[in-house]
Amino acid sequence: MNLIEKEQLVKLKKIDGKGFFKRNPFQLFGSEEHQYQLNYPLSEKEILNFEKTNQIQLPIEYRNFIKDIGNGGAGPVYGIFRLQDWDLELDIENKNFLNEKFPHTEKWNLIFPENQNDEYDSESDAFVAWESECFSERHIYGSIRICHFGCAIYYVLVVSGVEKGNIWVDARATDEGIYPVTSETKSRYNFAEWYNEWIADSLKKLGK
Repeated sequence: MNLIEKEQLVKLKKIDGKGFFKRNPFQLFGSEEHQYQLNYPLSEKEILNFEKTNQIQLPIEYRNFIKDIGNGGAGPVYGIFRLQDWDLELDIENKNFLNEKFPHTEKWNLIFPENQNDEYDSESDAFVAWESECFSERHIYGSIRICHFGCAIYYVLVVSGVEKGNIWVDARATDEGIYPVTSETKSRYNFAEWYNEWIADSLKKLGK
């Protein structure tokens, strides 16, 4: 089980907040939005109620974060959503959305066929069929939105299926599909690893 590096988070807040760079705080992308503030943590009862309602068990690293550190707030790009906002800007039809298994294990994308003459005709049958399939909610079953990157791109945390606990990116809005967060050294990131790497990379950018 990975733990959030609280001391490093405090350090980051002091450096990029209103302390170190007094004349020019919040230098990092998105930091002016969350300003390194954390929401009040959720109680064990509140978390259990959410899990019971949705018939899931939240990944332990994320669960510890919303219980012991904060129910959203400071985090990568524009910050972490509250648990209650997991379906932000989604119009969920399947009541068992979170309990359904996340369908992907590798990057997935559905690009509109280049040989379609009506590629940019949003009213054509071909485009409507492609759009319906590409943006179907079933492609993100078993995941919660935890962070907004901008341009309708979201980081999601998988809560059901073989990828449970891993962070993925939903970039269908920019034709990049759905793919796991990876690096040269890691093929997958759980919530704590992803969050701690954001802290470490942020401090490095600030020369600290």
